[in-house]
Amino acid sequence: MGDRSEVTIIGAGIIGLATAAALLERGHAVTVIDRDEPGSGTSRGNAAGIAWTDVAPLASPGIWRKAPGWLLDPLGPLTIRPSYALSILPWMLRFVQASRPAAWRRSIGAIAALNAAALPAWERLWRESGTLNRVKREGCLDVFDKPAEIARAQAGWQLQRDHGIEVRELSGPELRDMEPDLGPTVAGGAFLPGWVQVDDPHGMCLDLAAHVRARGGTIERGEVAAITRCSQGVVLRMREGPVRRAPHVVLACGAWSRRLAAGIGEDVPLDTERGYNITVPDPGVSFRRFIMLAGYGFVLSPLAKGLRIGGAVEFGGLEAAPDWRRVDALVARAGKVVPKLDATTGERWMGFRPSLPDSLPVISPSRRVPGLIHAFGHAHHGLTQAAVTGDLVAALIAGEQPAIDLAPYAVDRF
Repeated sequence: MGDRSEVTIIGAGIIGLATAAALLERGHAVTVIDRDEPGSGTSRGNAAGIAWTDVAPLASPGIWRKAPGWLLDPLGPLTIRPSYALSILPWMLRFVQASRPAAWRRSIGAIAALNAAALPAWERLWRESGTLNRVKREGCLDVFDKPAEIARAQAGWQLQRDHGIEVRELSGPELRDMEPDLGPTVAGGAFLPGWVQVDDPHGMCLDLAAHVRARGGTIERGEVAAITRCSQGVVLRMREGPVRRAPHVVLACGAWSRRLAAGIGEDVPLDTERGYNITVPDPGVSFRRFIMLAGYGFVLSPLAKGLRIGGAVEFGGLEAAPDWRRVDALVARAGKVVPKLDATTGERWMGFRPSLPDSLPVISPSRRVPGLIHAFGHAHHGLTQAAVTGDLVAALIAGEQPAIDLAPYAVDRF
């Protein structure tokens, strides 16, 4: 094994915390730096799924059949704010390239490889951190209310089966037998029994932060303004306070990673998919399982604190104020398949999914700064891929061969 040395992690979201836990388990001295409290950013409000059963990227040959209709609806599942259209254009052009069949197949292989290792990595981390009490193993339902959408979904279900994932197709009545609060319009779908979720993603972050501290790790408040290299490792110039140095640094601050990477000459096409949700403490309905409504672009996630209704993609950057009408639109769509739903009260939230055009994260040594490891851009799979990302980063720092080929996730692949 390589040296057991000091590692500084930029970012105390789920990726940074899981990476800290993996490094501490291997004997490293770990400091995590974030400008906010642990888990208070994008990791706070995600849908809580360990979606290791996903293998298809967002960029796909079929996306173009749906995208025009979505884009015409300003509150639909996929929206570009007019003020951000020019800014997102380079990302969209790369998204078009990633949607071509050959590129799409490469992305499928890379997502499948990462997600196949995701649940085993989490199983180890849950045991090590004492957080198994947060894990729910009720599976996931894919639900549709239009027969034509069921037919289109079958190719995706077969793709999952081709990767060893169990998918059971069900009729509308069979779905309602499993979840009686689904409405009569539900026409059919599928059950994925292997899907796993946690009861509260923010709570998971807080538990991991406590675990990191208990194992001797340090979590500090501070904002990194720039990264530079030096002969002894990596230099972090802080917005306030003294310069920091460490032999190893992990860049894991999600959607905010692009600026720091660009400062060292690694201009990664990272942008943000703004996601919205509402968590309803008393929704008037009860679900045991995670429910995916792909036809409407949102999910229903039963959490310890209530039912989370969330999803959609809005490209609008990091600065624009939330458009809370998008939450109202989510609730209206949910009412079509869950007619007894009462979402008149709840906690509204908007977060920034750090996304790359090919739906793959960057898990890669920097090509410009020795000792710097990139770990960002996980998009919809941040919670899913956090533990395996931590293991892969730990292998890189130790000088070991990672468990999977990291070439598809290289920082300079674009």
